[in-house]
Amino acid sequence: METPRDRATRRRAWESPAGTESVLRSRARAVEGHCAVSDLRSSMDSPAGRRCDVVENTRLPIATQVALRIGILVRVGTVSPVFAGRAAELEALREAHARARAGEAAAVLVGGEAGGGKTRLLTEFTRDLRTLTGGCLDLGAASLPYAPFSAILRRLGRDAVASLMPAAALPELARLMPGLTAAAPPPDDGTGRLRLFEHVLTLAERLGAAEPVTLVVEDAHWADRSTRDLLSFLLRNPPRAGVLAVVTFRPEEPDTRPWFAGLARLPHVVRLDLPPLTPAEVADQVRGILGTADPALVRDVHARGGGNPLFVEALLAHPGETVPGSLRDLVLDRVHRLPESTRAALRTASAAGDRAGHALLAAVTGLPDAELSEALRPAVGHGLLVADGDGYAFRHALIRDAVHEDLLPGERAAVHRRYAETIGRSPELSDAPSSALAVHWQGCGDHARALVAAWRAAGEREAATAYAEQLGLLENVLGLWDRVPDAANLAGCTRHDVLLAAAQAADASGDPERGTPLVQRLLDETDRARDPAAAAWILSYRAVMRGYQGREDELDDLREAERLAAGPAPVRAGILARLSARLLVYGEAEEGERLGREGLELADALGLGPVRPGLEFTVAAAAARDGDGDLGPLEGLRRRDLDAWIHVRVLNTLAHCRLNGGDAAEALALADEGLAVAERSGLAHSSGLAPAVNRVEALFRLGRWDEAAGDLRRRLDHHHGPGVRVQLMIWRIALLAARGDGPRPEPEALAVPLDAGFPQTALPLAQMIAEWRLAEDDRPAARAALDAVLRHPRLTVQPCHLWPLLETAARAGGPRLPEIAGLAARLPAVTPVAVAHKAAVTALTGGPAGWGEVIGTWEDLGLPYPLACALFDGACADLAAGDRAAAAARFDRAAGVAARLGAAPLARRISERARRAGLAGPAGGPLTARESEVMRLLARGRSNREIAEELVISPKTASVHVSNILAKFGVSSRGEAVASARDRGLVER
Repeated sequence: METPRDRATRRRAWESPAGTESVLRSRARAVEGHCAVSDLRSSMDSPAGRRCDVVENTRLPIATQVALRIGILVRVGTVSPVFAGRAAELEALREAHARARAGEAAAVLVGGEAGGGKTRLLTEFTRDLRTLTGGCLDLGAASLPYAPFSAILRRLGRDAVASLMPAAALPELARLMPGLTAAAPPPDDGTGRLRLFEHVLTLAERLGAAEPVTLVVEDAHWADRSTRDLLSFLLRNPPRAGVLAVVTFRPEEPDTRPWFAGLARLPHVVRLDLPPLTPAEVADQVRGILGTADPALVRDVHARGGGNPLFVEALLAHPGETVPGSLRDLVLDRVHRLPESTRAALRTASAAGDRAGHALLAAVTGLPDAELSEALRPAVGHGLLVADGDGYAFRHALIRDAVHEDLLPGERAAVHRRYAETIGRSPELSDAPSSALAVHWQGCGDHARALVAAWRAAGEREAATAYAEQLGLLENVLGLWDRVPDAANLAGCTRHDVLLAAAQAADASGDPERGTPLVQRLLDETDRARDPAAAAWILSYRAVMRGYQGREDELDDLREAERLAAGPAPVRAGILARLSARLLVYGEAEEGERLGREGLELADALGLGPVRPGLEFTVAAAAARDGDGDLGPLEGLRRRDLDAWIHVRVLNTLAHCRLNGGDAAEALALADEGLAVAERSGLAHSSGLAPAVNRVEALFRLGRWDEAAGDLRRRLDHHHGPGVRVQLMIWRIALLAARGDGPRPEPEALAVPLDAGFPQTALPLAQMIAEWRLAEDDRPAARAALDAVLRHPRLTVQPCHLWPLLETAARAGGPRLPEIAGLAARLPAVTPVAVAHKAAVTALTGGPAGWGEVIGTWEDLGLPYPLACALFDGACADLAAGDRAAAAARFDRAAGVAARLGAAPLARRISERARRAGLAGPAGGPLTARESEVMRLLARGRSNREIAEELVISPKTASVHVSNILAKFGVSSRGEAVASARDRGLVER
């Protein structure tokens, strides 16, 4: 703490002529033009000097008062040329950029309170980097959806976008960049948003491939829902290489806090929360602005500003004074010191939002270009506005808010009316004229014109696939409806039409929280007896809302809708298309096929071409019955010229059927073909995800485990949507169970309920969790997972998923074996795979031991891991029957397959069972030279990875050698192997 004596000493130093002169000279060197101190002093009496801030405060040193008086130390709104603090955050950003440049997935969320220095940090970070920036604006309905991405595309330029993207993508990207191409965007068939998102991701990847690029989205706490969805897509599916995404936001905003928390949990995302500046860092900032940092002033500014950089700048305009506590008052004090013409232009600009185009602002103010520029120059010079492309942006939203809130009600209404009238006459002056008109007419209290403009703007948002913003505008229309006489005539529609459009927008945007009440209002207002067709459509929307919420009663709504839409009309064809497709998801293939065929006939009779492709696919997929039925219709569709989205679904369904039929090699080829189609069409991160999962499964079935693990790692690094991650995690758990090592299951996979949801997820997941627990000799945990899934209400609808689960359950044993045997007896077994599983379950539950048939099936199909398991089980059955020679032969074959695969848990079980039976050992014989090297390292306590590094081999190869050693020694653990080797003199004690 400074004592009175210290303070007196410091005062004398500052008040001395030498001290004053030193301070003034120091600051004079920083003043533009490097004018002399005498010139600065003489300027006090000039007109410009008289306009400078005058600070009278006897508590400040005389030199400081003089410097303040002549305008050297404090120039209102001055930004520090010194970058104060944030060294750790800057380094974290640079490290993330290095990871992106090296080809890793990387993104950074920068959180900080208003005025906390987020933009300044990014300015410093991106100074020498290739950067494209877009900001989210707090304009409500007047802003463009996807505004930051539209800004990024504008900065990139039309020619650059056209050179990077295929011609077919340009009409879709034109939703973000009007004028990109003369071709109109295609109508949305339900995949429009995903296609748009894929194209933005592809553009980012191609940008990064040419040269590393940083994409910055600022103020994402103001992002509209469509922007948030696109940002989530990009962060959950990060570009392949060379792209760093940086997003700034305010963590205190409650509406978006959970969203940012979810993004921050992604493994490649770094979250930086900017803390307040320390006193030393505030001193650096003050020194940058004033040229010196008086300790008393620094303490005062830090204490009152809390280390907020913007507050520091504002408080330096009032050094030592008793100033109002709110930043709003500080900002307004800065504004009130400006010339009247500047204040008027600022007030007008504030009604446009955070940014106003120069031409629009000139038209609204009525000022010629030169006069408007001259009026705004002081605001730019004082750090209140910044030049932004062809317009001006408030340097901070707090400044805009303070200026706009300072308008009197009459002033606010008048300026909004001028905007509305100007945009109405010259819509080309606004990026979003209809929605801007809605905001400005409402701002001046003209509800009728606001309603019409909002209704028109909702149509524009629908065309841009910005369904969340369309929904918001429609909610505005509904809110104004009862306040506008003759609203129906003005809008050209009924209130019911608006409600219906809002329900459709909620459907398209996937927003059940907002959509469900709208749909319920529609249902309450609809007489099912008098207008069954309308009621059917509305029920189909409620079904969609329930589906988004994971509620199986969506099928109840769709079945009721199908009953109501009884006549041969387009509404029935649409309902049949939805119901048949959802039935397939729930495994109800027979009913789905029947209703799909009816829908096809009706579509043909009514000439409903757009409905036909989806129905054709549904019927073909239902007929295939997961590989148990007729694949002909799917093969026929495969040879047709299809839309890419449908084409990928056909190929993926065929791959799924081939896997269930045991033809993993053909399934792999089909999955690769589907991925190629998705990649060519720009759909790799949406429709391409399902074939990616099937590809991993095919590699696992074929025993190509290293490839499967590599594929999994790449996919999990670049796909973070919860649905696809769970599907991928099923096969990561399968590899863990089979190999005995590898990444542990992620909590999100283990949290999936096994007794509910879609059977194609719950059953395979439960099976692999049980396999993993069995590999760890944790039978209680394995049986718990199996007990849960055996309660699933749709357990038997898809036999292809139940058969392998039943075999695992039979191998786990326990009191449910009779139930498992009964299920196996009733369940149809059509494919060779199902027949083999049925024989295995029968044998494991006490029936005839038909292991020869099982072994032969897996051999014929070329599936090594189930072959090794069947050989082991068959050998155990041989032992039980007293046929030791047959058991030894099967143990020997099983050990060889397990060793080649690197299936360490199975290899240990084989070795242990053979040893207990008193057999010589499945493989027998001396150790090879390489196995001897591995054995010596085992004796030194090396892990498989350490052995691999020392011998320059892969960890999998090391694991195979260890498994072979265990098998040859007839032991079940590494410690037993070391002891046996020492007993035989193969390694030193």
